[in-house]
Amino acid sequence: MTLLAGGLALASSLLLHVTIAGAGSAGTIYPEPGTYELHKIQKAPTGWVLENSVWRPHRLSSYMSGKITLFSFFYTNCTDLNGCPVAWLAYQNVQEEIRKDPTLHGRVRLVFLTLDPDVDTPERLEMFARSFGDAPKVAPWHFLTTWSNSFLKPIIADANQTASREVDKDGKVTDVINHMIKVYLVDENQWVREIYTTAFLDPQVMLNDIRTLVIESDLEKKRTN
Repeated sequence: MTLLAGGLALASSLLLHVTIAGAGSAGTIYPEPGTYELHKIQKAPTGWVLENSVWRPHRLSSYMSGKITLFSFFYTNCTDLNGCPVAWLAYQNVQEEIRKDPTLHGRVRLVFLTLDPDVDTPERLEMFARSFGDAPKVAPWHFLTTWSNSFLKPIIADANQTASREVDKDGKVTDVINHMIKVYLVDENQWVREIYTTAFLDPQVMLNDIRTLVIESDLEKKRTN
């Protein structure tokens, strides 16, 4: 089994757990969307990224504005039970709920940026994305990479994310990248409004916060028009 296939198998095994966790909390213990405020925490990270081609760089800010964005770091070789698979399965749950709610169609995007640009090339990420099936236009996926670690490091620093290669007992660098899972909720104006970690990565909370930002945005547009 390849590492990529192994990661996908792990993802499948976690899907039921994450789905149940989200369903169990729905509508019971969390405040209703729009009844609370999400404060501005920090500006979203900036830099140059790649999607689908090494020849067409994009500004990361183009994936952080105009829509509400869930943004996180990951890498395709991650097989940590409490790592990247938990984040992308939470994304899948959020995406599925958005698909059911027309009021959220076209208002949200889901973005991952790899921590391993040497391995996760645009071609590999394109294949990885296809393994999840066709991304619905109502809430599209974006799997991003960079030309190299030198382009990645400033983005990581901007996000206040830490990441480091694990070293084995012989001092040899391994494929494992240690990092805390963080999912950043970014508003339409590139402000981070919430940061979720694996300790509180509940799709229902994320959806409530997304709906809160949608309500806020719609009220602001009515006020200014």
